[in-house]
Amino acid sequence: MSLVSDPVAVAAPSPLTSPARLAAVRATELLDTGPDEAFNRLTRLVSVVLGTPAVMLTVVDEVRTFLKGTPEPAQIVGPDGVWSAPVEDSGCKIVIESGGEICAGDVRADPRLRDLSLMTDFGAAAWLGVPVRDPAGQVVGNLCAMDVVVREWTPLHRETIRTLADAVEGEIALRLALRETERQAVAAARDAAEIEALARTLQESLLPAQPPRLPGVDIAARFLPGGSGVEVMGDFYDAVPTPDGVAVAIGDVQGKGAGAARTTALARSATRTAAHFENDPAAVLRTVNDVLHVWFDGRTSFVTAALASLRRGPSGTWHADLASAGHPPALVRRADGTAEFHGGGGLVLGIGTTPMVAGEAVVLAAGDSLVLYTDGITEAHVRGHWEQLGEEGARRTLASLDPGADADTIARALTDAALAHCGGHLSDDAGVVVVQVEEPGTGDVDRVVSEHVPHAGVGRETRRSAERVLVGWDLAPGTLADAMLVIEELVANVVDHARTAFRLTLVRSRDALRIEVDDEGAGGPLLQPLDLRAARGRGLQLVDAVAQAWGCDTRGRGKRVWAELAAR
Repeated sequence: MSLVSDPVAVAAPSPLTSPARLAAVRATELLDTGPDEAFNRLTRLVSVVLGTPAVMLTVVDEVRTFLKGTPEPAQIVGPDGVWSAPVEDSGCKIVIESGGEICAGDVRADPRLRDLSLMTDFGAAAWLGVPVRDPAGQVVGNLCAMDVVVREWTPLHRETIRTLADAVEGEIALRLALRETERQAVAAARDAAEIEALARTLQESLLPAQPPRLPGVDIAARFLPGGSGVEVMGDFYDAVPTPDGVAVAIGDVQGKGAGAARTTALARSATRTAAHFENDPAAVLRTVNDVLHVWFDGRTSFVTAALASLRRGPSGTWHADLASAGHPPALVRRADGTAEFHGGGGLVLGIGTTPMVAGEAVVLAAGDSLVLYTDGITEAHVRGHWEQLGEEGARRTLASLDPGADADTIARALTDAALAHCGGHLSDDAGVVVVQVEEPGTGDVDRVVSEHVPHAGVGRETRRSAERVLVGWDLAPGTLADAMLVIEELVANVVDHARTAFRLTLVRSRDALRIEVDDEGAGGPLLQPLDLRAARGRGLQLVDAVAQAWGCDTRGRGKRVWAELAAR
């Protein structure tokens, strides 16, 4: 007689009732409250762009769905200012359980939606819903658009609602981050490094992790915060691959902090979405103006922006169409080292319904660089003295570089010039983006540069960012392990001995992987005889053992330590 019972199948928990998801929803502190004007503005944008009479943003626990944003909340909410409904009656449940977009041009033809009472109550004949997630990826709610007639949801409609759902997620992430900042601020005097790390993390969410790598061009970017350096910047950039090239944008939002961060996220999202569907950079900026004008809703604020749409031309050339809305002119640095101004002008975005966008076209040959920057570069000055670096100072800086300077060197030169001109204390954020046309035949080289400043977790931060890049390069497992060991040891030497800001450069060619660490410390590393009894001193021995070659080059005030490994 057997005492072992038959196994009983246990149903997988529903995503709706997942403990992790419910904890994430409660952490937003958006339950049991009514619509919020920041979210209302985003739903109005959805309504305008999609042409739908009803748009709703909801957050959902396991029982009820709560309205957090809609174009005209007074028409829906009750006397207490709150509207909620059983989750079983709403399309939110379908979005959460699927974890993805639900697109129904005809609700009657979708068995998941047609019998829901809220669809009937709102007269929804067509419905489009996308999930809204918290920073950890948990689905906390739903952004949906409804129409009273059967209709087709176009790819642009779907991309638009997804992009504005990203903006909703940015607002939620910002509130979570600000709430955490407030808690950390109590202990600021004791541990200011945590606040700085929080601001840095939030800033990184508003800038691309790395410029995209595209055949034929090298893109580099450097952004420095002004003021105390711990507020979120109002400068932003993006690089969007297009069918025949790339669209590169740079912008400057009025102000800093939470308000600027919200506008920065929206402006960057709107630029990216419009650039996907529109080749004319002036038309892209006019679309961004329309979005910002609705977003500001009468508030006094504005954004300056420049956008370059680059496409491949004959004989290795690139054609760049420039558009500017109140932004400084671009600099074009030719392969021979000369620098000239192009573009600039127009009026700032967001203050009116009919923007004035200036435009110009320029042709770039091999070795030429297009340099976009914010006014934090040109307006750099010493406090109490009003002599600025100026546009001409920026041009002279580029003209003084060696003709063969790469994109990262050019970007670094401009930010260094601004820092030098203001004595190291920028009063405004400063950003630079450089697009350099490569010589034919160099498109098989990948190059990623990251900048780091000394702080308690810089070693761990550098390892994580480097590992993401190297894993994406699909290296052999042994090469990846050796590369991570080399990076860990070279960075540890900087942290332990130089104790300065440093730059990590990863370069992959067809046959080799090169790792470079530049710092501002004096002296170079010495390969010590191996002493098995010593607690330290084995780092360079390990580098010497796994690298095909390594060395140290003195570079001005600092040095570069490098190592090369086989790429496969």
